[in-house]
Amino acid sequence: MAVITISRELGSNGDRIADLLCEELGYCRVDKAMLTHIAQEAGVDTDAILDVEQSFSKRARLVSGEMTSLYRKQTSVFEKARPVDDVTYAQVVRETMEEFARAGNALIIGRGGQMVLRDWSNTLHVRLFASLDVRARRLMEQENITEAEARRRIGASDEKRRQYIRRVHNNADWRNLKYYDLAIDTSRITPEIAAQMIMAAAKAIDERQKLAEEEISQFATCA
Repeated sequence: MAVITISRELGSNGDRIADLLCEELGYCRVDKAMLTHIAQEAGVDTDAILDVEQSFSKRARLVSGEMTSLYRKQTSVFEKARPVDDVTYAQVVRETMEEFARAGNALIIGRGGQMVLRDWSNTLHVRLFASLDVRARRLMEQENITEAEARRRIGASDEKRRQYIRRVHNNADWRNLKYYDLAIDTSRITPEIAAQMIMAAAKAIDERQKLAEEEISQFATCA
């Protein structure tokens, strides 16, 4: 079935919807924990990778020219004492996403999956969003925090996502709908219905892909 990428706002029920999709489809969930696991398997310092993500909105661009691949197991690039440049980081994330996309049956959450895999025909790119009031209320209930703190966290999260996509993907706007096949307002749509909508869209992409492959096969036979 089609690989699914999800971009979600804090408080948009993204984790709940992702869990439902994985339960229904038997997909592998590719998120921070999974990417960290890949880094560990490759013998690199995962803290260095995570440090880069935390600092995107705080630091000047680093260009060291070190293009070491995640899968070459050359850990010197990722030692804590040395900075990881933006280009190396982007390459690590791209290689990891493409590895899972090739394997199939993957649900890729965040990290610009809609950008990295935008030219892959058998992918579905989903954006989950909700109104600020709804997001704040959900966060207040989940974390037992004040409304002011919930709104502060949401603002910080939105800015971090904006900066990440802008820095890694050439000033792209993460909220621009041109990067998505399906956008769902979870203020109005329940997680269960949202999951059903996503699965239906993924099935449609699968059917289109199979039809295209059959047409190519028929053309080749006739030729």
